[in-house]
Amino acid sequence: MKKLLYAGIIVIALATVVAVGYRVYLGILAGDGQITREVQADRSFGNGADNGAVADDTGADDRDTVADDEQEPAIGTIQYGVTSGDGGDSRAQFLIREVIFGRENMVEGTTRQLDGSFLIDYDSHSVRVGQFEINVRDIRTRSLDVDMSQERWSDGERDVVIRAQILQSGRDEFEFATFNPTDLAGVPGTFGIGDTLNIVLTGDLTIRGVTSSVDFDMELVLESEDMISGSASTTVLWEDFNITIPYVGGSSDINSVDDSVELRLEFTAVQEERSGM
Repeated sequence: MKKLLYAGIIVIALATVVAVGYRVYLGILAGDGQITREVQADRSFGNGADNGAVADDTGADDRDTVADDEQEPAIGTIQYGVTSGDGGDSRAQFLIREVIFGRENMVEGTTRQLDGSFLIDYDSHSVRVGQFEINVRDIRTRSLDVDMSQERWSDGERDVVIRAQILQSGRDEFEFATFNPTDLAGVPGTFGIGDTLNIVLTGDLTIRGVTSSVDFDMELVLESEDMISGSASTTVLWEDFNITIPYVGGSSDINSVDDSVELRLEFTAVQEERSGM
């Protein structure tokens, strides 16, 4: 009997050591979550979407053509840059639904490390969208439906798993995700300050070194010559980026996770350059 008791104690001790060791291993892979640099997207517009010369009039408004002597003063071309970092009003998010501890839960991941740019010609009515860059290492999650503080593990532990295994953003080569626009549809034939543009932005999204083409539904608000704002969203399959989510099903606390994830961008962009006046 004593031998069985000792054997049981040894098994439990070994299991504890293995569990602790694995957590340490995950912590090493995840790192401390600190970013290596601020986001800085490419502003050359070399690969940006251009809908100016081939604007799709299907989204045009019904305003009559203005006579030459009644035309509004020329504004020119303005380049806007997204305000990023904790001091900015921009953020990137993902939303994915899971069943955890037998209850449905929406997981929201957020980072304010988002950068991008726009080039808008108010006179020829063209819009170009530059590259977007997101620091996915900076993502922090929260559970919207389950109080994780009352459970066996926390949102912070989920963040470790994301950096270590899911997005592998603890590795420097996977710290950033990029979106390079390739096409833009729905820009109206005429627009001006105060208008809201509802456009579809197509491009190559790269996460963890894997690239897939996605369409973002974007709302672009031309608030003033000094500032624009907007939002964009799309839904993707995480398997399209060769992403797997561990510890799901069986005896795991996580019973299931949806196959798709919603991606959202919310941004404010301010004037950086101006030309054509």
